Amino acid sequence: MEVREFENIMKNDLKEVYNEILKNHNYKLPISAKSRSGAEISDYLEDGFVEYFQTHSHDRIYNPKGSPKGHTKNPYDFCFNYKNPEFNFDDLIWGDIKATKNSYQDSNPDLGTPTKMIKFMKDGHFYLVFVFVEYDASEDGGTIFIPYEDGEYVHVMFLKDISSTVRINPKPQFQVNIHAPEEYRTKEEFLDLFLKKYKESNERIIKIQMRKKEELDKIFEELKKIQLSKKDDEE
Repeated sequence: MEVREFENIMKNDLKEVYNEILKNHNYKLPISAKSRSGAEISDYLEDGFVEYFQTHSHDRIYNPKGSPKGHTKNPYDFCFNYKNPEFNFDDLIWGDIKATKNSYQDSNPDLGTPTKMIKFMKDGHFYLVFVFVEYDASEDGGTIFIPYEDGEYVHVMFLKDISSTVRINPKPQFQVNIHAPEEYRTKEEFLDLFLKKYKESNERIIKIQMRKKEELDKIFEELKKIQLSKKDDEE
């Protein structure tokens, strides 16, 4: 229960910061709420996270950074160090912002690559945290943030607590329905789930490739028949 208490404190710290950022913007951004503007909103919010700590100090969050600009593939949207002496914890945390249009109830966003997470954990870290927000178009053509059904504007979840309906797609990326409820699990339980889902993903890829191989055999057998038949006609 101590670990769960610690994790809840971290999530609440992040939720309070991002709520304050949205509140300071009056829950609006001067960004067109196009169907694919989530990445642009995420950029705006990750910059807001870094700027927030230029004028605010925090007992537990320090050294905030945004993702490197000009890079198309970054391992995080923002990162920070988090310390909580009560739980003897001081470590690097990676964060991803997922901004989803309110009308897209069945959105299945990519949530990071397995190889990224494996490297992160090999380096001695563990926590990847998601900050979820929903938006829609405002009357003036910009973006307005929409509260969730529980009235909250910000939801925060660790990757380790992702819904068991998660899958690893062929890209490969963790992928799950944006509204799938989180499921608390320990680090060990998450690693077991991670391994299971990664194996399932590899098995699906192998089956697809084997089927393609069998199809290629049939295709080229057919090509041989066609070409041999053509040769006989020419003779």
